Amino acid sequence: MHFACNLGMERRLLLGVLAASVLAGCATSPSAPPVQQAPVATAPAPAPVAPLSLPAEQRRLADLFRGTPVVFEMTPEGAMRVEVPLKFSFDKGRAVVKPPLAKVLDYVAPSAKAPGMKARVSAPGDNGNGALLAKDRAASARDYLVGKGVPVTHFSGVAAATQGESIEILIGKL
Repeated sequence: MHFACNLGMERRLLLGVLAASVLAGCATSPSAPPVQQAPVATAPAPAPVAPLSLPAEQRRLADLFRGTPVVFEMTPEGAMRVEVPLKFSFDKGRAVVKPPLAKVLDYVAPSAKAPGMKARVSAPGDNGNGALLAKDRAASARDYLVGKGVPVTHFSGVAAATQGESIEILIGKL
């Protein structure tokens, strides 16, 4: 079979090819200018941390806990002493930190984290008995503070209180 092409068919074919190439050219998007990235902003350097003033912190916390049985006071040696009654700190026979003590520890953690600070925790057993329970309670309060970011190296120790009805936390240059 042989197909003969006349002049009219040739023109239509040529127009079809031309139209197809024009349409194909329209389908492509014009080249966009290169995307310029904005310069990356650098975060400003953190401001230097002001040295902690324990007396100012003691006054702030005492004001914050005014009307509660929690005591915040400065010792003659310049340490901040925090005292929380045992009934708000632990259940009888247990060494798990109760929510009221946890709240106090949340507030004293930044002071204990400060560079150069040391902390010491002491807690009594029940009714003056139970040296092992007392030591576990003090360790539990210390572990809670460590969980809040206080380096374990900031603790000068935990102690079983031989008497008393409160847990005591000392923070300072011990």
